Amino acid sequence: MNDGLKGWSSFGDSKLEHRESPLLSRNNYIATHNRNQSNDSLTQKLYLDKNYLYTFSAWVQVSNGSNVTVRAGFETSSGLKLFAGSTVAESNCWTMLKGGLTVDESGPAQLYFESNNTAVEIWIDSVSLQPFTENEWKFHQHQSIEKEHKKKVRIQVVDSQGQPLANTTISVQLKRPSFPFGSAINYNILTNTAYQNWLTSRPFTVTTFENEMKWYTTEKSQGNLDYSASDALLQFTKRHRIDVRAHNVFWDDPNYQPNWLNSLSRNQLALATYRRLRSIMMRYKGQVIAWDVVNENLHFDYFERRVSRNASGIFYRWGNEADQTTPLFMNEFNTIESSGDTTSSPWRYIKKLRQIKKFSSNIINMKMGIGVEGHFSANKPNIPYMRAAIDTLAAARLPIWITELDVQSTPNQAWYLEEILREARSHPHVNGIVLWTAWRPQGCYRMCLTDNNFNNLPTGDVVDKLMREWGRYKETTSFGTTDAHGFFETSLFHGYYHLNVHTKHSHNLGHGLYASPYNYYATTKCLKEPQKALYGGGVIVNPEFNHNNSQGWVMFGKGKIEQRLSKEGNKFIVAHNPTHPLHSFSHQVQVENGKIYSFSAWIQVSEGSEDVTVVFKSNKGYLIHGGTTTANSGCWTLLKGGMVANFSGPLDISFETKNTSVEIWVDSVSLQPFTQKQWRSQQEKSINKVRRSKVRIQVSDENRTLLQGAVVSIKQKKPGFLFGCCMNHNILTSTQYQNWFSSRFHATTFTNEMKWYSTENVQGQENYSTADAMVEFAQKHGISIRGHNIFWDDPIYQPYWVRSLSPDELRKAAAKRINSVVSKYRGKVIGWDVMNENMHFNFFEDKLGKTASADYYKIAQQLDPQTTMFLNEYNTIEYSGDTAVTPAKYLNKIREILSYPGNAHLKLGIGLEGHFTADQPNLAYMRSALDILGATKFPIWLTEISVANSPNEAKYLEEVLREGYAHPAVQGIIMFTGPVSAGFNTPILADQNFKNTPSGDVVDKLLKEWNSGADQDTITDSQGFIDVTLSHGDYDLTIKHPFTNSSSTLSLRVEKDKPLGIIHVNIDT
Repeated sequence: MNDGLKGWSSFGDSKLEHRESPLLSRNNYIATHNRNQSNDSLTQKLYLDKNYLYTFSAWVQVSNGSNVTVRAGFETSSGLKLFAGSTVAESNCWTMLKGGLTVDESGPAQLYFESNNTAVEIWIDSVSLQPFTENEWKFHQHQSIEKEHKKKVRIQVVDSQGQPLANTTISVQLKRPSFPFGSAINYNILTNTAYQNWLTSRPFTVTTFENEMKWYTTEKSQGNLDYSASDALLQFTKRHRIDVRAHNVFWDDPNYQPNWLNSLSRNQLALATYRRLRSIMMRYKGQVIAWDVVNENLHFDYFERRVSRNASGIFYRWGNEADQTTPLFMNEFNTIESSGDTTSSPWRYIKKLRQIKKFSSNIINMKMGIGVEGHFSANKPNIPYMRAAIDTLAAARLPIWITELDVQSTPNQAWYLEEILREARSHPHVNGIVLWTAWRPQGCYRMCLTDNNFNNLPTGDVVDKLMREWGRYKETTSFGTTDAHGFFETSLFHGYYHLNVHTKHSHNLGHGLYASPYNYYATTKCLKEPQKALYGGGVIVNPEFNHNNSQGWVMFGKGKIEQRLSKEGNKFIVAHNPTHPLHSFSHQVQVENGKIYSFSAWIQVSEGSEDVTVVFKSNKGYLIHGGTTTANSGCWTLLKGGMVANFSGPLDISFETKNTSVEIWVDSVSLQPFTQKQWRSQQEKSINKVRRSKVRIQVSDENRTLLQGAVVSIKQKKPGFLFGCCMNHNILTSTQYQNWFSSRFHATTFTNEMKWYSTENVQGQENYSTADAMVEFAQKHGISIRGHNIFWDDPIYQPYWVRSLSPDELRKAAAKRINSVVSKYRGKVIGWDVMNENMHFNFFEDKLGKTASADYYKIAQQLDPQTTMFLNEYNTIEYSGDTAVTPAKYLNKIREILSYPGNAHLKLGIGLEGHFTADQPNLAYMRSALDILGATKFPIWLTEISVANSPNEAKYLEEVLREGYAHPAVQGIIMFTGPVSAGFNTPILADQNFKNTPSGDVVDKLLKEWNSGADQDTITDSQGFIDVTLSHGDYDLTIKHPFTNSSSTLSLRVEKDKPLGIIHVNIDT
């Protein structure tokens, strides 16, 4: 508008005025005033060509008001009015109007603007109408797909010497696409095998149930809940790895409510909506990827009229309370499909989102999503408007899904569908697409993909063609050979792939671009023959030495390697005549920064028994000890370990033994990479398997009539997995410390107060007053106590008077000590650390003989027969370089104690302290150590978890705690830390005012996460059932009758491997 009114004239009766803004920018614009008709505005004459697609934009302001809809239109010479889009304009600021159009006939047209509010002036600036040919438009779509949905992948194949392998054949096959694309389904699929086969043979990864989750389906009559259809559909989708969008919790259209709803009062309806939301969301929480909370609340307002004008905001707030991890979607029609429907325009959609968020402003980070249905008419789709609408919605920075895509029946239905799908798939802000094509014998809603014999219709052919074009089918995605430098390049759609590498000398050198599930297998036995390599060897070439040479393996340092054959025909590799402990065979692989690598191999030595360590050497010469085992001659021992890569590049794998006179024999070598996401996923799977169980309860009255709508309140009394923190004497004098501790933890260890140097500082003067007071506090608050410790084998930590005792005097003093402390706290502790750190130290063994530890374990068990007696050591899980306390050495110590006369049936436990340094925790080694120790079937506790101070302290603490909690062999965790006011410093969980530190936030987050679902209210279905998944522990249940004040209570224990069956509860009215 910099040239006055040039090119512009009045449309209708309006007056035009060229103005300049008063601000420093001195911006020029045109104002239209004296408007009598809605379309009185400014106009410009243009020529529109039917062969072009037009994108339109303008900046709009009104003279007064804040909620004024302004549309941009084009009137053709025949009088046809085409709308390019609309915006919601305000005074005092400029709003963008973005849209577009196509025309069926070429010819002159007039651009104009309109608003039903004729009292306002319309101000216009920066108007654009840009034509694109069809080829240009398609090229832009292609560019966007290449940029947003594909990635170039470069693979280099090298031999064991790191030399590139040219002319190597590589094939890449898709396992699962990342972009969610699918079709709606309904109950018909449950009984129609042909329908099932058609759907599951296609790479659909997401679905929506057409009607089966809607309120009018699940509660046709008040209080009679029936989720049988949706439950069955959900089981079907789980079997076929198809994600589910939950549709819907509420529908704001008055025509689609359960009939009984209309007779309810306002208060009754409010209560019914709350029960509805809690019922469905708690039932399917964690099983769906999205919730359509309020459907079509721009076009309709049933609940706003009958419950509250803030009904949508209330429902989304309730939804967030019920499920904080799954996105809560709005879902509307005509936002992308119709430029003329201003009710659900992109700007109206955004204003509704803001209204909901403003109502729930006290909720931080509520996860919301934008659902646009996409029910296109029989007219040619306005693709430029569709793109512009998604552009506008994307400004909200929320995930956008096209949720119910279909095209009304027309001879051009398949053609229009393809245009729409191409536009949706290419848009960088569309996160998923669901077709509204659930099959029914009498016909689909508006569009089917198949006939009733499940032969594709033209629309089905379009969908299949595009899925193939988008690389969703599992046929070979890319195939080729490496160049002279060993490189192979390709472009792949985002997803999970399997890579096969073939050379002239090997059938298959490669394995997955995706990770196998982690294998917790371990054994403490020495086997006659080694087992197969885990994960097929992972990234190791020739892992089982089945080729006729040692392909992929070379001598590291001085010495010789050779391949040998056992009597049973097993091939393995041997290193002999080394001149240095590190001189053995070596294998080179490429590692990636941030990935976690799980290692395993089977080891034997030619004679005797020797420690053998796997050593990883980086290209900069850094040595990383990945794990150690004690190998024997005559049988094979499993070595399990690993590393977390903090660099990318080549890595040499070799083996070390201090005794260079023995041969090292190795077989079945594996190095399996996991991304951080894959490692975390495995933890979650393990937690769901070993820490939680499904519970089913059925409620009836005294006449055994099944009760629907009964409220079952579940409250956890004590978790089955004990997660706690140490405490010290400061807790006795600090109410804040007491409150902080007792509100969080159910298990503890006293830092020093039970130790010998605390209870008998002066010989013959025992003082248990502090320990007694701490025991009393713990018992008062239901906190279990670990007895720490009876003896400590470190000479530094003896009572000063003990150090000078003669062997006989020490034996008498120790006998008095063990009788005193164990007898005093018998039945009050859940475990005893009998001889602390007796693998690093040997004070009592040096004084009293090598069987001292074993003897005290025997005595302690006799004094307290029901309590578990623990070994307790550091560096077994936290530091792979400490060969004094490797898992193998720990096992040997256990065998030594159990072999002592009278100890064969000792109730033994494995205590692992877990004092981690400031370095990145080696989670692969930690897990492998737990695997090996877990194979003993003895209870394992992480007894003193701490992480040294560093900028990453909280992050590392969370990693260690998650790893411990997820491992199936771990039965409890105690952290050796606390608040700074009590003197703790590695790490600190709370400051002087008992406000959380970042590490404290981690602990609270994990406590909440691990006990999710522990306290909840659930409503029984039409058969009186509730199905819940509960963390193991003790629970109190209160069951309330749906129509009376009667209730019933019971206590419940949920344990691993102890199925409860159906719990029947009768309410006596």
